[in-house]
Amino acid sequence: MCRWGVWIAWLTLLSAVSWGADTGGVDTAQNDANNAHPFVTPPPLSDPNAELVDRPLPGTKSETNGSSAGENGGTLTPYYVRTGIGLSFITNVDYPDFGITGGVDMAPGFATSVMLGTQFHDNIAFEIEGGLLYNTVYSNQAGNVTATNLTQVTNVQLFQVPMMGNFIFRTDPLGATRIRLVAGGGMGGIFRQIFVTGSPDNYTESQTLGAYQGFGGIQINPGEPDLMVDVQFRYLNSISGQSVPSMSLLGTVTIRF
Repeated sequence: MCRWGVWIAWLTLLSAVSWGADTGGVDTAQNDANNAHPFVTPPPLSDPNAELVDRPLPGTKSETNGSSAGENGGTLTPYYVRTGIGLSFITNVDYPDFGITGGVDMAPGFATSVMLGTQFHDNIAFEIEGGLLYNTVYSNQAGNVTATNLTQVTNVQLFQVPMMGNFIFRTDPLGATRIRLVAGGGMGGIFRQIFVTGSPDNYTESQTLGAYQGFGGIQINPGEPDLMVDVQFRYLNSISGQSVPSMSLLGTVTIRF
């Protein structure tokens, strides 16, 4: 028995010395973490599906952001406001209703317009329009104008204020592009006022008549679903009474809301 007891004591002492050399005095938990057994399974991730989710590349939007942007884009109403400015041209005409005889050469003036409309179809819209066209006679042609009760005419100014209801037709002959063709027309009324400056005195005449107009041009979408830019050529005249053929080249900006 004593011999077996001695052997057991020696084995116990050798095991303790060997264990101390392996650990080197380092904390057991830290040593286990640094020298993990190759067959030990690592602890599971806090979210088991985290590595299965596709992450977006740098500089790109995630699908979640894209879907929300699409939903926001689809919330636009069919209503829009459009405003524009451009040039107004009037041909050489007589103005007997205004007491002016002989042709009057009007210089190019300016035109402006504001429209409120609704896009009730992909290609058709209806809008209410109000605008202003202003033209004046060429300064070197004023002496050729003859007006009632005036011995001399020095200037003639014409203001036109149309109020129209328009139908607009849009088409996309080039396919899925940002450029569309626009055409339309409308009817309503027009208020005209003319100012004649001369001697011995100045005078003013005005009239309100039924009117019509037609227009056509191109529409460009710069990339925003709620913004459009148009360039249009327009023709405006009264249905009856004094005929004043008026043409304008108008650039407009449309904002949907």
